[in-house]
Amino acid sequence: MSYASEFSEIIECLKNNESLKVKILELIESEPIPGKVIEGEGRLEALRIILADFFNGKWTVEESIQEVEFRLPRNYSPHENNNRVFPQGWAERLLRTNISCFYNQAVLMRIIESGSSECYVDHSSAESADSNCSKNLAGRTHDASMLLDRLLKAYREGHWNKDVKIPDHPHCTHTVQPV
Repeated sequence: MSYASEFSEIIECLKNNESLKVKILELIESEPIPGKVIEGEGRLEALRIILADFFNGKWTVEESIQEVEFRLPRNYSPHENNNRVFPQGWAERLLRTNISCFYNQAVLMRIIESGSSECYVDHSSAESADSNCSKNLAGRTHDASMLLDRLLKAYREGHWNKDVKIPDHPHCTHTVQPV
């Protein structure tokens, strides 16, 4: 089975890892996705469809960002006047963060289910050397359960803290892999 060593490889890796793609699609359908940008009638459901279409290879990241902007327009949100909810680049942040979350969550779950306790985070060709994730995640092994717990607490439950996690920020290009 293949795994992505960075964000840009996710779709290519899923072409050779159907069972991982199925797991990701199950998570998209069932997991909570907190955030004010998806509050309002039909917005969460629209995001779930866009994410599923991305992971099924229907759209590129760029095309998916356009779909987010089209299907979740700011002017139909109860928070349309809030620039903190809708900063410049909000659609890309929303999409990239959730792609990374669902991919990494599925891989971490698979690692743990296989009986392993460690995962590896490779360096990314697009990483910023001074970023928290490059300094504290990349190029080393980590406890898979700890990273999964941190991902779920932050991105699924909305409980934020400064612990290093994956993804560590909306444009994080790191991914987990089995050791």
